[in-house]
Amino acid sequence: MAETYVAIFEEAFRDKGAVHAYLASSLDFPDWYGNNLDALLDCLTDISRPTHIAFIRMRDEGPLARWFDKLALVLMIAARENPSVDVEILFA
Repeated sequence: MAETYVAIFEEAFRDKGAVHAYLASSLDFPDWYGNNLDALLDCLTDISRPTHIAFIRMRDEGPLARWFDKLALVLMIAARENPSVDVEILFA
């Protein structure tokens, strides 16, 4: 089974909804995906195919910096709970 690779460049997103839409599309989430961090964790822990997520963070404090901190935490929890999900967090 081929690995799915998703890169999240923090600076490319200006709102939470765009991040959720990108992840839902890139990871083939179901139509009922709730577009919030709880739903994201649920969907990430349900993934069965090998999936690598690279999250490229910015060092600047933008308007969504705290939300991106929470997103990073959700990604790390998902990687801990689901052996099919591998997460890499990098700082630019």
